[in-house]
Amino acid sequence: MKIKCLLLFLTILICCSCKNAENSNVESDAIHRGEYRIGLYKDTILDKTKITHIIVVGSALKEDSDQFFQSGLGRAQRYKELWPDHQVVIMSSPDVLNMTDEAVFTKYKIPVVKAVWQKFTAPLLLNEIEVFDRIASFDFYGHASPWSLIIGKTAAAFDPSTHYERLKQMRSHFVDNASATLNACNTGFYLAPDLSQGLGIPVSGSLTSSVFETVEADGLWYKEEDRTLKDYVQNNKVSYKNSFSCSLGLCSRMKSSRVNYSSYWGSFTEGGLSFDKFFCNYENSRDGRCERGMAMSLLSFPSVRPISINSSLEDFKAVVFDWLCSTGNTKNYFSKCVIGLKNATDRGDLVYQAHPGNELDCDFISCHTKIVCKFKTTEEGPIPGSCNLETVPNSNPTNVAREYLSLIHGFQDLKNSN
Repeated sequence: MKIKCLLLFLTILICCSCKNAENSNVESDAIHRGEYRIGLYKDTILDKTKITHIIVVGSALKEDSDQFFQSGLGRAQRYKELWPDHQVVIMSSPDVLNMTDEAVFTKYKIPVVKAVWQKFTAPLLLNEIEVFDRIASFDFYGHASPWSLIIGKTAAAFDPSTHYERLKQMRSHFVDNASATLNACNTGFYLAPDLSQGLGIPVSGSLTSSVFETVEADGLWYKEEDRTLKDYVQNNKVSYKNSFSCSLGLCSRMKSSRVNYSSYWGSFTEGGLSFDKFFCNYENSRDGRCERGMAMSLLSFPSVRPISINSSLEDFKAVVFDWLCSTGNTKNYFSKCVIGLKNATDRGDLVYQAHPGNELDCDFISCHTKIVCKFKTTEEGPIPGSCNLETVPNSNPTNVAREYLSLIHGFQDLKNSN
């Protein structure tokens, strides 16, 4: 039975951390009260009837920089390039280290259309989402436990399974080919499948840590521990239609780590998956709308080139390889994955192991594994550091090749119906 983690533990979770102090004063009353803001990306007037992309940036717990916020901005920029007439809404209680929440929005020139002086809780999040009539996407960037997204200050977390009935009622608010991405640690075990089941849309999640990446001089994206100063760039020339300065927050993104999770909750040495897996945990997920939603999501992924429905299949494949294959601390790490993936699909057996160690056996419903933890008492929740995975060895993994084919089929369907 799925563990229900108490919000007490979520207040101190550390998952994906990057510390970068900014000089600013923090409002002492906000620390106790909590607050969240709703802003618009490259718009000034909120229109609840427009096709809308919702980006939620979670709490940095006053320990991390604004890289969660920056990662959300990269996706926002892609949305506006693809669909200039769509609306991109940013909801956040950023809680950045040494900055006020207002200062974060101001720094990146995000006009605030609504400020709420309450802690950003799950019911408030759902209230804010359901006012929009036509939602095309939902993206989360931030911290998470395997059981909840950390959306705001102390005890402000969102567990989709707890709100299943309400999410089900919100399905009509989502347009055809809508999708969601959960960019945070361990969101693929329970959170992404549960949100997919509730909303009836494809949802991607991580089966390990979710870490920051930055674009480098060769046009690829590298994890922070693999970066080299000689490859540092000040402008992103590959991910968008135009070149943008990194100072605008458009050179950061989040992707799954290439190694098993080992952090606050424990060491998941039993397995993992080194790409963000899509789940389509609902009826009729095999009618093509799962794959179309997956492909639509990839169009807005800040990647190695800006693509659209009108792009060539080869251009789309370049982004798929970037989505599925990790870079590494050697320059050929990425190319080895691409070659292995191509060979697996050319042979037809689809067997290729992209993840070091045991690779979890995943499908559109789950990854057939369970997180097992120790407890002091049931009421107090899992003991940090005590968790591990209950799974089985996967000697012939086909995850990455199956995901590749699904994305290609989805893109071809989108082109044919365009």
